[in-house]
Amino acid sequence: MIPTNVMPFPEVQYSLRCGVCPKCGKSDGFVNLGKEHWFICRVHKSKWFVGINLFEGWKNQTVAQAESIELMLSSYKEVVPVRAIDEEQKVGNII
Repeated sequence: MIPTNVMPFPEVQYSLRCGVCPKCGKSDGFVNLGKEHWFICRVHKSKWFVGINLFEGWKNQTVAQAESIELMLSSYKEVVPVRAIDEEQKVGNII
């Protein structure tokens, strides 16, 4: 079963702090696995951890939803995301 409760996130907000897929520069949003928040890219089957208890909604997650998300995330590869802030700092250090 593929989780349908992936939560989209406004591009400006997540690219600055939460990052994007290093292969395509995009994100499909995040899923809650308990208190943990994972952003994902479905195209590249990649995931990156962004924190614990940052976003609302995890408390309302059912056991079935958590199991579905855990199964999906187990098939994704953990990556280091590209963050707009990281890119700005690189440019700032070069100048």
